[in-house]
Amino acid sequence: MAHRSLLDAIHDSLAISSPPASEAHLFSSRSSTISSRLQSIIDTTSQLNYALTQLSTMSPSNQTSKLASLMKQHAAISASIAISRAAVTGLSSADRSVVFPDHAPPSPNRVAEWGRAAGMEAFVDIPRGSSVSTIMLAGKVLVLDIDIEGRILVKTSFAVGNNVPNGTAVAPDLDAFLAREVSRWVEAAKYASSGESSPSMGEPAVVAADCARTLLGHMRYFVMLDSLAVNEGERGIRWFMEPVVAHQHFMSRAGDQHPSGSKVIPLDKLLVQRAFPILYLNFPSLSFLVWLSPLAYLHLRSSMPKHVRGATGQADIPLTHMTTSLFKDPNGATLASLKLVPSSEVLTVGGLSEGQNDHAFPSSPSHSWILEFSRSPFIYNGHDGIVMSQTRMQAIQSFLGVDAATDILMSIGTPAGASVGSGLGGMGPFGSMSQLNFNNFPASQTTSVENPNLISSSWVDMLLNPTSSGEHYKSTYHSPSGAHPPLNLRLSVPQEPGFLLQRVPVRTTNQVSRVLEIVREQCWLNELLLMSQWQPEDTAVPPQDPTAIDPPSSSTGATVADATELLASLLEGSLTPRSIPVSVFLPSTSLPPLAQSHRHAASCAVPQFSFSGLGPPPVSGDPSGGIFGTGDMDMDMEIPGLSMSMNSSMEIGIGTGMGMEMGGMGSMGMDFGGSVSPLRQPPMIILSSPATAPATALVELRVSFVPGSSNGAGTGPGNGGGDCGVKIEASAGIDTKGMDEIVRRGGIWGLPGRVWTKNHK
Repeated sequence: MAHRSLLDAIHDSLAISSPPASEAHLFSSRSSTISSRLQSIIDTTSQLNYALTQLSTMSPSNQTSKLASLMKQHAAISASIAISRAAVTGLSSADRSVVFPDHAPPSPNRVAEWGRAAGMEAFVDIPRGSSVSTIMLAGKVLVLDIDIEGRILVKTSFAVGNNVPNGTAVAPDLDAFLAREVSRWVEAAKYASSGESSPSMGEPAVVAADCARTLLGHMRYFVMLDSLAVNEGERGIRWFMEPVVAHQHFMSRAGDQHPSGSKVIPLDKLLVQRAFPILYLNFPSLSFLVWLSPLAYLHLRSSMPKHVRGATGQADIPLTHMTTSLFKDPNGATLASLKLVPSSEVLTVGGLSEGQNDHAFPSSPSHSWILEFSRSPFIYNGHDGIVMSQTRMQAIQSFLGVDAATDILMSIGTPAGASVGSGLGGMGPFGSMSQLNFNNFPASQTTSVENPNLISSSWVDMLLNPTSSGEHYKSTYHSPSGAHPPLNLRLSVPQEPGFLLQRVPVRTTNQVSRVLEIVREQCWLNELLLMSQWQPEDTAVPPQDPTAIDPPSSSTGATVADATELLASLLEGSLTPRSIPVSVFLPSTSLPPLAQSHRHAASCAVPQFSFSGLGPPPVSGDPSGGIFGTGDMDMDMEIPGLSMSMNSSMEIGIGTGMGMEMGGMGSMGMDFGGSVSPLRQPPMIILSSPATAPATALVELRVSFVPGSSNGAGTGPGNGGGDCGVKIEASAGIDTKGMDEIVRRGGIWGLPGRVWTKNHK
């Protein structure tokens, strides 16, 4: 193999596309690729500097001029070759991402070919006097016997440690999973080869090709486990059985929380307390159902056969129906899979077993365990993962013990004594932390950008509008029964960066539980926001007052009596407006009790409800405090949606009610000197709308996700979130009874309309 020249290295570095800032972190699936590319850029820079230094020492002469001419010619030829190579590489990578239709019929030889391609020994056995062939795939430890003719059967066995009676399945759950995967391929291949179509699947040839690729991936995963097990003798079986052991551990902990005598629990209420472990859902390992959107839970309930019921003390959705539905149609479901990957792809985290209630996964210097997240359908530019806010990414970073010293993305090439992030200079988006905008969030955002990779968007922008960013989003909520006028929702985008969480390294079950707890909070916010169709607000058009009433015109024959009646109904509050404005805010900081924020409302003049946008809060704190920067706890922040202009000259609401002196709240930045996690406020959605006339104040609703006890305790003063995990706070005189169940079913955006209807009547 020819030695790579300096020009080759330079062209390779120039061909690197800048990844989005939201993916340039250690919890991204591209972290190892990005770090290796950064190291390549730094090495190439050093080589270029050395070469230029050597050339500068040469004295000018005819030979030097000739050498320079030859070098220019060589550089032009190298550039042409590099461009052609990059084009071919781009085409080949695009081909690898495309699934080509497969019209071949199911055959034992196909399965044997996949086994050999994965690194296993494959044999096709046809017993005498029988037309049924058996495929045997064997590694050093694992042996798979597969029958695809007639009834699909898969039997797993091990070359060592088979201390089970003859005829007893060693891993029945794994056998059932593989049989389901093979059956799916066989069914699709039969339809594809015959040219028929199936109403239960898409294009059979494409489905067959996708199933074949999935089976090959499973076999390669087994080969990786087999390589770890071969050196441990009988003890090596633990690598294959670890998903079962971990599943039993999580289920035993769940049994302690929910005794066998308790009633059947709705699945969405169960997810408020903990993630639901599912063995062998879509990968030969342990998966977790982290969250379900209200619509996805309704679909699970409605598609469940009437004669099927959940077991006592467990979810109301039977495990079989849940697994089948999530495998076929995971829309609205947030899933996490526990997988084993090479250690070179992820960072190593600390944390040993924390006692009897914890369980440490098998460890190896060459491989690490990760939680890989997925949400269907994809939200962020076709990438798998969960859109997370900066605060919650900091929380994961903190308790896993990941500090700036281990952040290879930021410390590569950092000179001694320099701050982390300064080693790359002004090198695109990989420069200092401020260039990544983890801390210095842009003071203003535009709705269109030239390069979306360099944009550092709010996590709300990533969720609702990944291609651009804005300060406000709008949506209209219509009552299904017409009980109230349309609600004009106006969402103020929080000035908090977002990241795409794709994988997190873990070593114990306690770490898994804590990561899923944080992700669950974010999922609650994400799914409620996705319940409505949001559009970026057009800043060029000034917002109109939606509560305005068109006065009767003389052309309609209105009389003085009609005008008098209109005025009287307006003063009495019996006139129905065209629409009701609702301001939506997502606070990332601690707020005072609701009563304090309205203590001056009664003594103030009549407010004018304003939809004027507020600028982003100033950022303070050390910009190099952690991988994901500092939080917003050290800023004096004016809360959008909770302020009202008093005749365009006076602000009331939360600003005057509490002074908003947030400096004493502490910082959300990472303190790597200890193991204390940063303060994380529960996710909250604040809805503010005008009170029904003749009242003049604002009606404020605070909806928080606060998982409480699972014994059915309702929400009330001093209580947590109850079994719904929802806590409702409201302005004085507002009855919040039953609102937690409304939010649980996804009706949060109609709450202001319900309050208006009750007061209007």
